[in-house]
Amino acid sequence: VMARKYENRKLKPSVIRGCTIGAVFVVVAIGLAFHTGTGTLSSMGIGIVASICPLGALESFFGTWAFVPRAVIVLVVVIVAVFLVGESFCSWICPVPPLRQFLKTRKVKDADQADREEAAHVALENYQTGSSVERPKIIVDSRHWVLLGALASTAIFGFPVFCLICPIGLTFATFIALWQLFQLSEATWSLLVFPAILAVELVVMRKWCHKICPLGALFSLISTRNKTFRPQVDETKCLRHVEDAPCDQCERACPEFIDPNSDLGIRPIAECTRCNRCAETCPAGAISFPFLAKSGNSTKATSLAEVKGSVRAAAPMEAKAVGIARHGKRHLDDR
Repeated sequence: VMARKYENRKLKPSVIRGCTIGAVFVVVAIGLAFHTGTGTLSSMGIGIVASICPLGALESFFGTWAFVPRAVIVLVVVIVAVFLVGESFCSWICPVPPLRQFLKTRKVKDADQADREEAAHVALENYQTGSSVERPKIIVDSRHWVLLGALASTAIFGFPVFCLICPIGLTFATFIALWQLFQLSEATWSLLVFPAILAVELVVMRKWCHKICPLGALFSLISTRNKTFRPQVDETKCLRHVEDAPCDQCERACPEFIDPNSDLGIRPIAECTRCNRCAETCPAGAISFPFLAKSGNSTKATSLAEVKGSVRAAAPMEAKAVGIARHGKRHLDDR
């Protein structure tokens, strides 16, 4: 009972995610208030110690064709971070997902739910039939073409063109415009233009994160090598293994269309953003995010078809053993 009360008192990952994103805006506000940086995620800090958007760092190379030490440092830090925590930025820092959730209409919510259910159905069907999903080591999709276009346009015009429409940049630009309005009483067209562009991108292009975001494309190229903090399924608790149940709750909850159980989803498990929605939803509490996967508790679980095949193969031998035992009993009775 005490353990159950303790679990109920634990903060939900969704609450922690919201606090984390809120903390980012607090840091930006501090930068604006004390003039310690320009006040955006693209470049904020103290003196020469500043953080730069990794896409902006790449664009600085292509725009100036010059060596920028700070950009190199940022790229190295980002590569190391993605190696350790994968694409966690997308769930824990990026303001786009909560903004999309806020701007969603009922129709869009229903469409997103239908997409998740379809992805869950595909993953469960692959699991039940014992099908495997062959994936190339590096998956290239539409996001990577947008990334290539963003870098090419920067090289051509000598200016980071994509930054003009980047929803992350527009979010913080809107925040800065609001800050200037209340702090300095400066009303500019930015207060109308930036939110309008942002709303169009997030409402009309509802699959921005999956189909367009070049920052996500950049992360995906690195996260294929990530092996830490991936979702781990405890097969001694998972309903698929314990009760032979066709449970797909974790896949239905995943906004990235990933299968945390067996990696048989539409998108590979390397695209996991560590949002913890699968762990929150799992009715058996079988999903965790350990630093490294434990031996004997692999996310690549044995498929239901393979289990049934083993049972069918063992059935004749069991029947034969039962027959021998019965024959021996009759022989003893005759004696």
